[in-house]
Amino acid sequence: MKLLVLMLWLVVMLAMAVPAQADSKFGRIFNGLPGFRDPTAQQLADLAQTQLDPNLAAQDNLVVPSGFTYMGQFLDHDLTLDTQPQPTRNINPVGLRNSRTFKLDLDSVYGDGPSGSPELFAADKKHLLVQEPNPNGVRDVPRRADGSAIIAEGRNDENEIIGQLQVGFLKFHNALIDQGLSFNQARRVVIDHWQWIVLHEYLPAVLGQTATDNALKRTRKASIFDPAAKGDPFTPVEFSVAAFRFGHSEVRRAYEVNETTGKIQVLSFTAPDLRGGREIPAGREIAWGNFFNELTDPDDADGVNHTRDIDTLISLSLFQLPIPGAEAAGDNVLAFRNMLRAKFYGLPSYERVARKLGVTPVNTGISGRAGFKNGTPLWYGILKESEDRNDGLIVGRTGARIIADTIVGVARVDKSSILNRSFKPDPDFDANADGKFTMADLLVVAGVADVPTEAG
Repeated sequence: MKLLVLMLWLVVMLAMAVPAQADSKFGRIFNGLPGFRDPTAQQLADLAQTQLDPNLAAQDNLVVPSGFTYMGQFLDHDLTLDTQPQPTRNINPVGLRNSRTFKLDLDSVYGDGPSGSPELFAADKKHLLVQEPNPNGVRDVPRRADGSAIIAEGRNDENEIIGQLQVGFLKFHNALIDQGLSFNQARRVVIDHWQWIVLHEYLPAVLGQTATDNALKRTRKASIFDPAAKGDPFTPVEFSVAAFRFGHSEVRRAYEVNETTGKIQVLSFTAPDLRGGREIPAGREIAWGNFFNELTDPDDADGVNHTRDIDTLISLSLFQLPIPGAEAAGDNVLAFRNMLRAKFYGLPSYERVARKLGVTPVNTGISGRAGFKNGTPLWYGILKESEDRNDGLIVGRTGARIIADTIVGVARVDKSSILNRSFKPDPDFDANADGKFTMADLLVVAGVADVPTEAG
């Protein structure tokens, strides 16, 4: 029965994910590089089977707290949605529709606004709907009778962590409305501060400050990605199918949601888990101090959940996915699905991309395997480079260049973005009084987190 519920949940997630409007298509950054299609599907499946994380403490990234894992998932859902079914043959992805706007515009939160997406809004057409609380006594997104979320981007209810991050954005907006801002004013403030978080907190945390600063200083001509060279921004498949999927490696097997839950797996075929598509269970309201250092209670002996290392391993919670019909065929392994899509989309090998970017490729350790004598799948190589060169703490140079130039490029061509006008975060939102604005500050202003008091 639990497996059936998981399958039905995934179907609902995919069905709800497509917004009413989009303005981007997929394309390629490295048009001149040949696709790496050498491995057979079986050879990719065999490689994927080596990627199951043994769940050792040695794979903990003690530098980056787990909140950044779900910030990355939220960011991905704000930028990209490829609705193409898992391919079984070669496909040219150029021109395929990206069903998100590929802008840092939070269409994943606002949909098409009060007029186009009235189901997201209260009767005043200014406040976004939130359950305060749901029938289980937990703050939650609004839901239908079947438990499915009434939100603009259905994937933001894939698990309880990102679902409650979504609640944080809903309530941040509502707090601004309560301060007297109009709907359009509040939306602009939320989007501006989200862009600041992405560019000044998230990217430095996962790519490093140097890679982020270099991308921000780089001109459009010097960037590897000019998203609007031919009109509307196109979405590079090297980003969406390979580089930005580094986050799959960050996901832990289980998380302590608050001080009473103990560790709960993200997805499980047998045990209680953090899956979405239902009212958040009683007692599972997130204590955000378990996910962001600034909000961690000094008296909490357990401390914060850290991310996994960025490496070639995938935790048990993501290794196999509850995809309808996939289990019997054996193609529900996440790593296999990532590499198979890249093969059929004709993504170039990691080695070719690294050299194109002036990076000496790492030895990925699979060159002797059948199918891999001429290269490595781009996603796998980016993970291996991050593991070998950066100890799994941040993304390696190859992946970082693709990610940084893509996200900065998207912001740069958006005339309304904070890169194209003078902007500083509102000092009244600096909850920690440290001169910065972070995701932790946003959650405090939203009223879903508190600044911890000093120990003693």
